[in-house]
Amino acid sequence: MAKKRKKRKVQENQRYEIEVMDWEVYYHFGIAPKNLDMGAYWEISNLSLVGKIISPELKIAQKAKIRLSSKPEMEDHWTTKPGILSAKAIGFMEVPRGEDILQMHCSIPPRMSNNIHVAVASGKIKYISVFGEKLKWRRGLVFDITLSAELEEE
Repeated sequence: MAKKRKKRKVQENQRYEIEVMDWEVYYHFGIAPKNLDMGAYWEISNLSLVGKIISPELKIAQKAKIRLSSKPEMEDHWTTKPGILSAKAIGFMEVPRGEDILQMHCSIPPRMSNNIHVAVASGKIKYISVFGEKLKWRRGLVFDITLSAELEEE
């Protein structure tokens, strides 16, 4: 007797539009802990953008915090023979239990990191458009992100 297989539901995707209200920067540089085996230095740099979710309307969150982290290995796509040939996502999103803020964590190539910091500090980044999975169990993947002065037209 053959077993019946359940059909897998295809994950739905969605665009999240966010109006930037505030931002913050976190930076750390120092000697790497010996137990991490990652070389001599350890550097962490994050730019966080906080904003109001314009669409879609979510019952579990009205605000979003988008953390952009510079990842040097992402510069690989500019080389003639990229070492990274496929990827599932550039980040993830979640609404942690007990919280009402949609947290998005996105990796970006460091090449544009300084330009993004300057644009945010000067008030030129007013809207963020994030394309990713529709939240399922308060979680999803992020596929792309657009930072702009104008709201994206659909």
